[in-house]
Amino acid sequence: MSEISMPRLSDTMQEGTITRWLKKAGDEIKKGDILAEVETDKANMEIESYESGILEQILVQEGEAAPIGQAIAVVGSGAGTQKATQPATAKPEAKVAQTTSSAPTEVAPRQSAPAQSENSSREAPAVSTNGGRLKVSPLARRIAEEHSIDLSQIQGTGPGGRIVRDDLQDYLEQQRATTPAVQPQPASAAQPAPAAVSTEDVEIIPLTGKQKTIVRRLTEAKQTIPHIYIGNEIDMTEALALRQQFNAAAGEGGVKVSVNDLIIKACALALEKFPEVNSSYKDDQFLRHKHINIGMAVDVPSGLVVPVIRDANIKGVRSIARETKALAEKARNNKLTVNDMSGGTFSVSNLGMMDVTEFKAIINPPEAAILAIGATRKVFVPVDGQPVIRDMMNTTISADHRVLGGADCARFLQEVKRLLQNPYSLLG
Repeated sequence: MSEISMPRLSDTMQEGTITRWLKKAGDEIKKGDILAEVETDKANMEIESYESGILEQILVQEGEAAPIGQAIAVVGSGAGTQKATQPATAKPEAKVAQTTSSAPTEVAPRQSAPAQSENSSREAPAVSTNGGRLKVSPLARRIAEEHSIDLSQIQGTGPGGRIVRDDLQDYLEQQRATTPAVQPQPASAAQPAPAAVSTEDVEIIPLTGKQKTIVRRLTEAKQTIPHIYIGNEIDMTEALALRQQFNAAAGEGGVKVSVNDLIIKACALALEKFPEVNSSYKDDQFLRHKHINIGMAVDVPSGLVVPVIRDANIKGVRSIARETKALAEKARNNKLTVNDMSGGTFSVSNLGMMDVTEFKAIINPPEAAILAIGATRKVFVPVDGQPVIRDMMNTTISADHRVLGGADCARFLQEVKRLLQNPYSLLG
């Protein structure tokens, strides 16, 4: 008998959520068979079996998450299948509680016993207020311990009433939502407390696993990375003219070049000149990346994804255009792979198409910087002492101040500006 553990499917993955089991307990499986689909922080992936046998137990159910390395299923000769899948009764429950600690367990009622040590009390079984047994997934039990939650107060929504991670998170959200309402008011306060928001007035939209990961990573990035912001304005008149020539020459069925494609190429060439921007900070040391891989932020219904253009500095503008369109299409169809979204060393986020004139983006770890692009707009600017209409675009770089100083960012932006204002330099 052997356990199948949650694999590491991306460089930033910490846990995976089982979205669908393609096999069920009792099924015969062969090496290479796809067992389940799992949602990571980057994409939806498949887990395959690395050995043959009988799928005896499924330890992590659909919709539940497991950290990397935790057992999610058991493969064996089939002898343990009946034991794992039979209806729960008083006798078998005691046997199930003795199986691997990774499995969701049913725990016996608390018996009167002498005082326990701190370590043993952490493993004390959970019981309901009427003395019944509680079914709790390992991840839910860990969250309950971290937040000192009485599991007997939780209504399980998992199979057979089992308490799962989402039940704990819902409970914590409800606690946060109700805490302000019970805060004591000063005696002198004459104003009535605001009425609590009725659930009839709001629509509760649960987050998907990917959205929860996005929330977590953005929060960590903003809280742990000291951001510095430097902006400049770029005259895009010549670049837009070159783009028009490119697309006219491509014909009706050819690859069309976008403004974003030109910006990606300009950033890649600027990173060649200023490799310190193409770096990361980790464990009190700087990592200077040898490849220039530009991530491009793409808005999809489930949130924001950042597919990567690899070695953008040695690719032509048309090649970049072809690749960005293919990646954007895969993103919209939820077909991006981990490889599509891994290895980025610098990112570009463009909201110009939404008529946003200027904004500041949050750094995408472990990268050291991200460039925010605003809309191109026609502005009167002085040329030889005369007001002339030019197409101007605002840019703002957000940088990790542990890696880059203000002058580093300014020099990088000056090079991006020089390249875009002399766009034929992008064709070399």
